[in-house]
Amino acid sequence: MSRELFDSLEEKQKKVLLSVSDLGLKEKKLCDEINAKKPTESGTLFTEGAVTVCEDEDDWLIITLKERKELDKVKDEIAKKLNEALDLGLGFLGLVQRQCENYKVKV
Repeated sequence: MSRELFDSLEEKQKKVLLSVSDLGLKEKKLCDEINAKKPTESGTLFTEGAVTVCEDEDDWLIITLKERKELDKVKDEIAKKLNEALDLGLGFLGLVQRQCENYKVKV
């Protein structure tokens, strides 16, 4: 999106797009945290100065449960913000259309 287009938007529209962006960054951070805890060949994981046994996918799913729950909440928030963007008339933006498809929001 060009700077000129962004500057031409109403404040509510700008705010919702910035919220989607911020939530997207939060989603990426959570995904990185989850992926950083994947099982290793040694079967151990070093996090925050502690050694954790992580030998398989089941261990990994349990170890990352908190992050996965938070990730689900963030994805729900993104979907809500995308619906808000559509209500504010931003459905013409390719960025919004692509993200709606990614988060199962009807355009």
